[in-house]
Amino acid sequence: MKRLLIAPTFLLACAGAFAQVDVRTANITQSVLAGTVREDRAVDNLTAANVVEARATAHYMAGQSVTLQPGFVAQAGSVFLATIHPTTSILSAEPGTTLTVRAFPNPFETTTTVEYNLPESLRVTQTLMDANGRMVRQSDGQAVESAGTHRTLLDLSHLPVGVYLYQVETGKGSQVLRLMKK
Repeated sequence: MKRLLIAPTFLLACAGAFAQVDVRTANITQSVLAGTVREDRAVDNLTAANVVEARATAHYMAGQSVTLQPGFVAQAGSVFLATIHPTTSILSAEPGTTLTVRAFPNPFETTTTVEYNLPESLRVTQTLMDANGRMVRQSDGQAVESAGTHRTLLDLSHLPVGVYLYQVETGKGSQVLRLMKK
């Protein structure tokens, strides 16, 4: 049986749904270069045998499995996230029916605003995690929020400089943002 180590710069998570795609199987071999963010998705299976360089972010998503082959390396100082959740093809989705999320400014010094657009009224849970995947804070997600654009101002002045992951999750989708506090 293979052992998987979760280091401070390497995060493996199996949670939440994500935006829809039309690629059934993906094979990732191209390196993710420092200073870049890469997001790859597959309806069924995703296989990776690449390098995620320091100061790079890679998010791999698939409906059935994300397999890390020999040769896959997430270097110290990188952020890696793998998400597994049932997914359907984008061909069956109508425009404007997916959850969209962004943050500004990013990088930030003390505060940042997370903006998300809901395609319909849904319960929303927002989770802030450190680079180790430890939860820093989470909303209760009990209230139903109306369709449309919502903003959350985050005052993170009490947190140390570093990389954080911010997940916005509904019953129909999930998006993860990389936030950088400088």
